[in-house]
Amino acid sequence: MASQMLDKKDEIETEVNAEDQKMINLFGRLNNRKHELIKEKKFIEEDLEKARDSQDDLFLADDDAKFNYSMGEAFLEIDKAESESMIEKYISQMEESIAKIDQELEKINDKHKDLKVILYGRFKNSINLEE
Repeated sequence: MASQMLDKKDEIETEVNAEDQKMINLFGRLNNRKHELIKEKKFIEEDLEKARDSQDDLFLADDDAKFNYSMGEAFLEIDKAESESMIEKYISQMEESIAKIDQELEKINDKHKDLKVILYGRFKNSINLEE
């Protein structure tokens, strides 16, 4: 991100009041939250890919195969049907988490747009609202 200096003719002297400062701070907090959500979503998507790979491996396994399931520091031996059920539930939970993150990201983007309209309207080129 390269920062750009404004020409003196482009600068506008506008006093920042308390309400403006609240909106600027909100924009910053939302921006931080957006980046946290993007990182979290990436982590979940990677985990989801691994779970789907495991699901494919389970599909190819023998019907009488037993699998070790890690629970804390202990391992439980479970059969193929139970393993398939558990991994389907896990995949479903991750897909729901991704959907929730996408919804929150959409709300943040909408609020960012609203704040940009207000703040750029007030401060013109004197403010830089980068995401």
